[in-house]
Amino acid sequence: MEYALMIDTRNCVGCSACEVACKQEHNLPVGPRWIKVFPDAPKEIEGRVQLRYVVTHCMHCSQPQCQKVCSAGAITKRADGIVLIDEALCIGCKECIEACPLGAMCFDEEKAVVAKCDLCVHRIDSGLQPACAAACPAHCIYFGDAGLVARRLGKQGLLIRYKAVTQ
Repeated sequence: MEYALMIDTRNCVGCSACEVACKQEHNLPVGPRWIKVFPDAPKEIEGRVQLRYVVTHCMHCSQPQCQKVCSAGAITKRADGIVLIDEALCIGCKECIEACPLGAMCFDEEKAVVAKCDLCVHRIDSGLQPACAAACPAHCIYFGDAGLVARRLGKQGLLIRYKAVTQ
C-alpha cells in the first residue's frame, strides 16, 4: 500500500486551517509552508462564476525526482510511499528543490537544510491522520491508500502522474 493525500478543491473554502495545523504540528517558523493555499482567479465552472483555491503540497511521488537528484542520500522513501528528508544528511545544495515538479520543498534558512511535508509520519505511525486532514473544517482533504483516495475523488491528473494510480 502507498499513501496519498489529496484535496478536493471543489469543496475547499480557502480557510488555511491546513497550513496552520501543519505549522503548529511541526513547529515551523513564519515563512516556510509545507502545504500552501492560494486563491485561483474566478472562473465560470458549471455555468456559474466560482472562486476555487489551489492547494499545493508534496505528493510523496511514486518515483520522487527529489530523491533521484539528492547526492547526499538524504531523501528516502518508505515502503508505504512516504518520502522523507534526513536533516542530518542534507547538505543544503537545493538540487531537490529544483527537481521537485510541484514546488513543494522549501529551504530552512536557520538549519540550512531542505524541508517538506512528511505526511505527519509520527501521527501516521500512531494510527492518526496527518494534521492538515484532521484540521480541515470542509473535510476536503483525503488521506489513505492511494487506490482508495483515487476511487473516492476520481482519478485526478495529480494522482495518475505522481502516485502511479492507473487510469
